[in-house]
Amino acid sequence: MNTKTQNAPAKILFVDDEENILKSLKRCLMDEPFDILTAPSGKEGLKLLEVHPDLAVIVSDQRMPEMTGTEFLEQSRIMLPDATRILLTGYAEISAVIEAINLGGAYRYLAKPWKDEEIRQVLHDAVNRHTLIIENKRLTTVITRQNEELKQWSGQLEVLVQEQTMDLEKRNKELEHLNVQLRNNFRKTIESFSGLIEMRDRSVSNHSKTVADLARKTAVAMKLSPEEINQVFVASLLHDIGKIGIPDAVLSKSVDSLNDAEKREYQMHPVRGQVVVERLEGFSAMGLLIRHHHENIDGSGFPDHLAMNKIPLGSRIIALADGVDRIANAGGAPDYKKAMTTVEFYLDTRYDRQVYKQLQPFLLYKIQEAVRQDNGIEAEVLAQQLRPGMLLSRDVKSGTGVLLLGRGAILDQQMISGLQRFFAMDPTTSGVFVRK
Repeated sequence: MNTKTQNAPAKILFVDDEENILKSLKRCLMDEPFDILTAPSGKEGLKLLEVHPDLAVIVSDQRMPEMTGTEFLEQSRIMLPDATRILLTGYAEISAVIEAINLGGAYRYLAKPWKDEEIRQVLHDAVNRHTLIIENKRLTTVITRQNEELKQWSGQLEVLVQEQTMDLEKRNKELEHLNVQLRNNFRKTIESFSGLIEMRDRSVSNHSKTVADLARKTAVAMKLSPEEINQVFVASLLHDIGKIGIPDAVLSKSVDSLNDAEKREYQMHPVRGQVVVERLEGFSAMGLLIRHHHENIDGSGFPDHLAMNKIPLGSRIIALADGVDRIANAGGAPDYKKAMTTVEFYLDTRYDRQVYKQLQPFLLYKIQEAVRQDNGIEAEVLAQQLRPGMLLSRDVKSGTGVLLLGRGAILDQQMISGLQRFFAMDPTTSGVFVRK
C-alpha cells in the first residue's frame, strides 16, 4: 500500500532511547514514502516538534529515561494536537497503554518486536487519518467562508447550498468510515486486553471470547437495552483481566486446592479488574459488572457477598456464562451436557434461575452441534489443503501457541488466507484438524 500526498512525503517521528531500534525502523521503512525523523529521548523529541510542526505521526517507546513515552505523548498532544500518536512498547503494561490513550491521545499501540508489514500498514493508516483530519479542518474553513458568501449572493443561494450539501455528504461518509475504523480498533484493543490472561494461562484458551458470546446472547434474549448488551459484552471480554496481578504459583492451581492465603489473593482479582477498567472513561458500569461476577445468589460469593437482586443483572449473566464455559471445558472436548447438569444443580444457590432459562436454548444448540460434529470424519490436513466449508474439529494455534481460530468454526476463503499467512510467520509442526 502506498500513501499518496499532494506535496512532500508525510513526516514521521520515532522516539526511542535505543539506537538499534531507530536504525531498524529506518531500514524497515526505507522504501516507504515517508520522511523519517528520530530522537533518542523525549526531550529531544519535543525539540523536533518545535522545528517540524507539520509532523503527521509520532511514535514513541514507553520505557525511556527522564521522560516516559506516556509523558512525551501527553506533551506532544498539546504541541501538535492533530498529529497521530502511537505507543511502541515491549512490555504488556496495561496501565501504560491506558494512560497513553487517555492522557497522550494515542491512536493505538504496537508491541515489540514488531512485524514489518504490520507496522508499515499501521503507519499508512495513521498518515491517512492525519491527512483526513487536516483536510477536514481545511474544508471547515472553506465552508465557513462560503457560508459568508451565501449571505452576500442570495441570488445564487439554491445552487451554492446544493453544492455545499453534496460536499458535506461526501465528508460525512468519510468521517463515518473513520469512526468505523476507530470503533474496530477499540474493539480489537479490548480483545487484546482480554487475551493477556489467556497468554499466561493456556488452560483457558479462548475462554473470554466464549463467555462474551454466551453472555451477549443471553442479554439479547432477556431484552436488555443495546447499551446494556454492549456493557455485558465488553465486561465479559475483560472479566478475568484482574488475574494478571495474580502470581503464577496461585494461577496455576485449581481454586479448590488453594490455601487460605492463596484464596484471599485469588478473590481479589475481580476488584483489581474493576480498578483497571474504571480508569477508562465511560467504563464505570463495566467495572461494576466485573467486580461482582463471582457473587453467588445465596450470598456465599465474593468479594462483597451480595445476594439475589443486589447482584447486578449483568454480573449474574457473566457468572453463568463463565461457569458454563469452565465446566464444559474442564476435560478434553467441550461437554455442554455436563455443564448443563452441573449448573442446574447450583441454581438458586450459585446461579440465577431466570438467567439460566434464557441461556438454556443456546446450550441445547451447542449439544446438538457437538453431536453433528462428532458424526463427521476427522482429518489432519496442511494449511495449503484447506478448503471453504471445512469445519474445525480442534482449536488452531500457531507454533508459539497463539490461538488463531476456535473449534467449530466453518472456514471461508478469508479465514484460510489468514491461517496460511500466520503459519508462514509462526510455523507449527502439526496440521489443521477438520471434519469433512
